[in-house]
Amino acid sequence: MIKLKIIELEKSLNKKLKKNFISIGFDTASITGVGIISTDTSNVTIDWALIKFEANTIQELYTQMYQEFGKFITKDKKCCVIEDVFLGMNPNVTIKLARFGGLVMAHAIEKNVHFETIGASSARSKLFTLDRKKYKGKTKQAVADYLKSIGIKIDEDNCADGIILALLGIIVDMDFRSQSAIKKDNNAQ
Repeated sequence: MIKLKIIELEKSLNKKLKKNFISIGFDTASITGVGIISTDTSNVTIDWALIKFEANTIQELYTQMYQEFGKFITKDKKCCVIEDVFLGMNPNVTIKLARFGGLVMAHAIEKNVHFETIGASSARSKLFTLDRKKYKGKTKQAVADYLKSIGIKIDEDNCADGIILALLGIIVDMDFRSQSAIKKDNNAQ
């Protein structure tokens, strides 16, 4: 767990943060990274968890996920940010990842917690520009390095995207749409 002053993190992010707020971010997969960020009037508390699922059947996996995700999404959370699926080469993987996110959404809806979905690259681009040459094939390391640069040193790279997602949830007036959707909307006006 890391504790920072809101004013310091606002300066590092160059963004205004919500006070007295709790945001949780989910990077869902068979190894799920969760970021939990809470603010009071002057401090930010950043925590994370790594959940590894092992199951013999897909039904058992979905059941385990549903039960575990429910432990994290509680009524005190104000925002739940879920990594959206990337349309990859394998449609079966894409379908599974979409279902994993759906399990998180189900808990958010049940507990009346506002939720957003955003793709991993869109989420990152809201905070920093990824140096594709330097971090080719090492995106998790890039995110961990960025977090370290703003005072958030984590010991588990698999949780880095979960923290990025949770960070987006505490930023005032965050627009969760992709940059291209925002640009398209601005051009239409």
